Amino acid sequence: MTPERWQEVRELLEGAMQLEPLRRLAYLERHCSDDPSLQRDVDSILAVEHELRASFLESPAIAHLTPDQNTAASSGRTPGMKLGPYEIQSLLGAGGMGEVYRARDTRLDRTVALKVLPVLLSSDPARKQRFEREARAISALQHPNICTLYDVGRQEGTDYLVMEYLEGETLAERLTKGPLPLGQILRFGVEITDALDAAHRRGIVHRDLKPANIFLTTHGECKVLDFGLAKLDESLAEQEILATLAATEASKKTLTAPGLVIGTVAYMSPEQAGAKDLDARTDLFSFGAVLYEMATGQVPFRGESNAAIIEAILTRTPVAPLLLNPDLPPELERIIDKALKKDRDLRYQHASDIRTDLQTLMSDSEFARLLVADKSGAAKSIGKRWKLIFPAAFVLSVMVLGSYFYLHHPRRLTEKDTVVLADFANSTGDPVFDDTLKTALDVSLRQSPFLSVLSDNKVAATLKMMARPTDTKLTPDVAREVCQRTGSKAYIAGSISSLGGEYVVALKTVNCETGDKLAQDQVRAPSEGKVLDELGKAASKLRGELGESLITVQKLDVPLAQATTSSLEALKAYSVGSKIWAAQGENAAFPFFHRAVELDPKFAMAYTRIGVMHGNLFQLDLSSENTRKAYELRMNTSERERLQIEANYYAYVTGETEKSTQVLENLAQLYPRDFGPHNNLANNYGYFGRHERSLEQALIAMQLDPTVEDNYITLGNSYIRLNRLNEAKEVAKLAEEHKLDSEGLTIQRYEVAFLEGNEEEMERLAATSAVVPGAEDLLLTYKESVEAYRGRLRKAREIVHLSSNPAKSHESLTVPALYQAGLGLLEAYFGEAQRARADANKAVPRAATGDFPQWASALALAVAGDAEGAATLLDGLGKSLPLDTNFQHYWAPSVRAAIAIGNENPKKALELLLVTSPYELGTMGNMDPIYLRGNAYLKLGDGRAAAAEFQKIIEHPGIVRTWPVGALAHLGLARAYSLQGDTNKARTAYQDFLTLWKDADPEIPVLKQAKAEYARLK
Repeated sequence: MTPERWQEVRELLEGAMQLEPLRRLAYLERHCSDDPSLQRDVDSILAVEHELRASFLESPAIAHLTPDQNTAASSGRTPGMKLGPYEIQSLLGAGGMGEVYRARDTRLDRTVALKVLPVLLSSDPARKQRFEREARAISALQHPNICTLYDVGRQEGTDYLVMEYLEGETLAERLTKGPLPLGQILRFGVEITDALDAAHRRGIVHRDLKPANIFLTTHGECKVLDFGLAKLDESLAEQEILATLAATEASKKTLTAPGLVIGTVAYMSPEQAGAKDLDARTDLFSFGAVLYEMATGQVPFRGESNAAIIEAILTRTPVAPLLLNPDLPPELERIIDKALKKDRDLRYQHASDIRTDLQTLMSDSEFARLLVADKSGAAKSIGKRWKLIFPAAFVLSVMVLGSYFYLHHPRRLTEKDTVVLADFANSTGDPVFDDTLKTALDVSLRQSPFLSVLSDNKVAATLKMMARPTDTKLTPDVAREVCQRTGSKAYIAGSISSLGGEYVVALKTVNCETGDKLAQDQVRAPSEGKVLDELGKAASKLRGELGESLITVQKLDVPLAQATTSSLEALKAYSVGSKIWAAQGENAAFPFFHRAVELDPKFAMAYTRIGVMHGNLFQLDLSSENTRKAYELRMNTSERERLQIEANYYAYVTGETEKSTQVLENLAQLYPRDFGPHNNLANNYGYFGRHERSLEQALIAMQLDPTVEDNYITLGNSYIRLNRLNEAKEVAKLAEEHKLDSEGLTIQRYEVAFLEGNEEEMERLAATSAVVPGAEDLLLTYKESVEAYRGRLRKAREIVHLSSNPAKSHESLTVPALYQAGLGLLEAYFGEAQRARADANKAVPRAATGDFPQWASALALAVAGDAEGAATLLDGLGKSLPLDTNFQHYWAPSVRAAIAIGNENPKKALELLLVTSPYELGTMGNMDPIYLRGNAYLKLGDGRAAAAEFQKIIEHPGIVRTWPVGALAHLGLARAYSLQGDTNKARTAYQDFLTLWKDADPEIPVLKQAKAEYARLK
């Protein structure tokens, strides 16, 4: 590592040290995400992930290292080199406390695994002590399921230990292929808990149990690796162990002080994540997480950042394993649940207790275990052969009968099939059942993670292809054709008739290719008020008959009257409102949804729809009010609806984006074929600047439903943020091919044209926006921004004046307030302080309480020098938005930093902006914190640091887009180069800025300053 690189890494770590411990990881991840080599250099100093969660959190030692003391973690050992009697053959991998090589023991002529302590760590007594601790801990353990330690040595300052060489793969590698068969889950679980029991009995706690530290050998054995984080517990350790492990009194203390966070985040116990003192029960929780992943293929606790994962471990219950893998026995879910109890007193107390429960389950599942045994020979351990004679004969007879029924009866559905819902045939003469029962059946069936109901969007798109109106009634014949055209498997037709005082509800599922009936049911309701109850029962029975596991049917089967409403009239209003919303938009649909909640004030689904519609119209106060009502009533809904309500509440009411993301991840796990959670996750990941992950989720959403316009917008945005404009244009073309058009797609095309400098296309889109509903008004915001980007502030003001014209019809005050606030912030950045203050103060009362225009206005006031006004507004916003991630971690620190810069305190500004680091390359704003940080460094005279910030903006045009900070960054870069004395680079940067502003209004203060500075360079 060069001295320059060393200085860069050191400054990064010093910045992280100023944050509270749980934020340091996110800070480092954020800064290293785009530069893998930087991550490696950080790792080499911090001894990779262990120190990141241990001594780094408190130790000041890092700051005292020098470039001379630092060497790369990789020692560069090559095949043929020797350490003692061990000849290196190849590098197997590098981990937290060393490198592992395949080597040959020249004395015994056997292959071994050689673990070497890096030179950097050899020079540090604390790190070396940990290496020795690993050797001692492993040497104290002799167990067939624990990696055997052969030798420990030291040569020319290099410490190493020698372990048995294992062939096979880690459990982590195996889990990339999906969950394990039941037989392997139970067998490996028994072996792992047996190994833990042996370690715990000798007073050793692993503390880093995870799939990467569990090895599956080619012989079918399971080995626990890496006791480098082991801890002695004096209450359990015997005197002979203490004598082996320590020669001094000090060694009898715990090997790592309480209060340090050690371990791998996703598998930490709650007490470990909370940095509390640990005992053996921490390993049992970690084992529960491993067992969960073996059974489901998913980690139980997920999050966008380490802090989010820790919060999930401390506060959230994972998705029930049986919902992710219905083939699991319920007893295994019980074992996993008990192992994952957050209160360690309620958890398993000993590894042997888990082992006993697993062995009991295994003995009860001998036949099943034989059927799923892998090639490693698990089946050979079943027991005496005679026990298999009767089961084998039984299986043979079942196979014969099964073959007959397979050939002579229609096949049921699989989890990859889709069904189409036909409209109900209503012969009762009562219109209350029209549309209503289909809506109710749709809600009931969508509780299933197994069934996939063709979406309304796909139905409408298919009807268009059939040259039929999108509101065509789906009779059985029409439903069958839609089913065939969409590649669906079956359609479900329903009917209701009256018989005396009773109602008869019938459901029939038909294979749309063959016309065969797959399932059918008929129920009777004694009265109109009982129709929904009976329909729900029929739907539940139908789910099982079509192939869904009885376990998920039972777990995800909220009665229809609870999942929707007990009022048929309310459900009727909701159903009609949904159809009108799709055909005519929000304003036409509102009366029907309001009627629904008038009829049933506890109708949570209706409040959700109302909240979403108000949000679409930027009526954020009303959106929050209705979303909050839905949240309060969420327990009256299905599991699917409850999760969606929670995600909306955290996203749009409290602003807790981390929590919203966690809920969406659970929703996506539970309903992997639903595009909605993936689309929303893509947007959330964009907020955090995780644009690759955003793209991944956007692609999944698009694949799941290519008829949804919002999927195109989300995917296009993901490509734009990654500066992949060609792909973004391809997405736009696909949307056109699907005859999709909206204000969102028009604006996206406009932004791409701007980034490519395609003036002609921008003019064309502006001219045609009048024919796209809503696009003309919303596009004005972007035109305002573009004019300002080029320094044409007068034209930007004209656009704002146009948007405020009483003749213009606005459904929300937010849009004109957005124009006004944006103009105020632009004027502040351009040095028009008086105008900036006036426009910001105009915007504040026009916006919804706590809405974005008020945030931007606070920043405008701060940049324009009105520190008191900015602080007053900020205080009010802080009280109304105490949990909002966007406000608290992006806008509020930016406003405070701008105030500090105005008060000539740039150091304080830099401290305040530390909290924005994990988010500033995301979509919470337009890189304003980076621009402010660059200006703070200019104030300090640190040209090198300032240049790095401004360059960051210039290198991410797809994030800054049309926001004028993108142009001003060139001026900031010029000033930074001038501070460094690099006249040539400064001159080039000034020219870049002045070219962008060649048609700018000449009276703008910042332009006058730039021209004067450039002239002095000449």
